[in-house]
Amino acid sequence: MATKSETQKSARGRQKALPEPALDTSEGMELNQQIIGLLQQDGRMPYSTIAAQVGVSEGTVRNRVRQLLDDNVISIQAEALPDAFGYKFNAVTFIKVAAGTHVDSVAKRLSAVPEVYYLIMTLGRFDLGVATYHKSQDDFREFLTTHCYGHSDVAEIENNLVLKVHKMKLQWNLHAG
Repeated sequence: MATKSETQKSARGRQKALPEPALDTSEGMELNQQIIGLLQQDGRMPYSTIAAQVGVSEGTVRNRVRQLLDDNVISIQAEALPDAFGYKFNAVTFIKVAAGTHVDSVAKRLSAVPEVYYLIMTLGRFDLGVATYHKSQDDFREFLTTHCYGHSDVAEIENNLVLKVHKMKLQWNLHAG
């Protein structure tokens, strides 16, 4: 973190920060992690507040965030809580793709379904894991009937109803490892 003694005064009396660390150095990566950590706390945090907390200029923070967005390292978005919109029924469905069918083609078809919020390819008994939200059991049954049952690209499915979410981690500790 830069201190006042590590900065220089410009001719106008404003603080001029030392050169920012390069993106690909450990110091640059640490700065990115600090910025990301603060944005995870509050995605609307002003760049000036972030800059003050990490000890760099506001312009450095603005440039770093722009680069992280451009490089698809982060995205800044509002997160809607499904329960607030009446989606009280959560399910996880595992799908075994039919022989001769490419897993990616089934994944592409299912990812276009609005109720699907998480879709993963897995190793093991099933090929895909599909997490969905629904307003009711009838809506879940309709999802299964429309998108899973009777499709030639689906060999087998296993449904799991989510009774209680004990942990849903949306922020990551980038320093762990």
